[in-house]
Amino acid sequence: MNTQLKKPDKGDPSDVLQMFPSYNLHLHCCRYWWLQHWEFNELSFPYWRIYHNSYKGAVILYDNKEYALSPDKIVMIAPNTSYATRLYDHKIPDTGYELKGGRISASVSEKQLLEEKCILHLFIHFNIGMPYDNISPGVFIYELTDHLKEKLQVIKRHLNYEHTRFSFYSNLAIHALISDLLSDLPENSWNLITKDYRILEVLSYVENNSSDELANPVLAEQANMATNAFTRLFTKELGISPQKYVKKKRIDQACILLHHSDISVNDVAIKTGFADRYHFSRIFKQITGVSPARYKKEFGMK
Repeated sequence: MNTQLKKPDKGDPSDVLQMFPSYNLHLHCCRYWWLQHWEFNELSFPYWRIYHNSYKGAVILYDNKEYALSPDKIVMIAPNTSYATRLYDHKIPDTGYELKGGRISASVSEKQLLEEKCILHLFIHFNIGMPYDNISPGVFIYELTDHLKEKLQVIKRHLNYEHTRFSFYSNLAIHALISDLLSDLPENSWNLITKDYRILEVLSYVENNSSDELANPVLAEQANMATNAFTRLFTKELGISPQKYVKKKRIDQACILLHHSDISVNDVAIKTGFADRYHFSRIFKQITGVSPARYKKEFGMK
């Protein structure tokens, strides 16, 4: 992990250098939508999600349990958590999904949306980087405190009038909300997939250089190890080979780009380190079960 070492300032009475783990909060989207249908057989994405609904009627199904989304609760979902969703008593399709919704704006009255049995749904997608995005899957439910409610009001008030450019104040509210929720997770949630600093350095390198050459000798150099010794250690620590891990992380990053950007499938393939679109499409479908073009069509944010 990245740390900054320096001699203490002359005005610092301590001569002990302190090291703090760094993380990189990256917001993908923050939106406020009305929903008439939200029936998904399966949702699973390589980023965190926060949900808050202004009215009752939506349900998340995870690990054989139902979690109701209600005004007095906030829901946060860890990356790569597989769950289903529905509104009211709508039937969840055996495969695929049914989605009908759109952006809430000041031009549409809340009363009108409620009369049409719409749910008012705030959602935020984000990552915090390696290794902290690799915690165990899970759905976390929070009581809506006055402090959290104030943050939500700031965010929703902004989104009612502007959904592309965020003010510094509203952006601070989003960051504060995320930090509050993350800090309230149990401490044991942050057990890392490995405590070996050499492997952690490699995971961070893969995260930040997915478009580069990432063969085993390159990764071993980052760990300052011989290639064979590094490959054995990596596989022992993570349970998969370095190249299988690289492939999965590239597809994870491709999913994020296809979902939250308007760049082409060709450009996504280049940015995530694939030789060409055809190789990218084959690996993407092998891992996700759908082609990149279909994924972008179905999940891309409009």
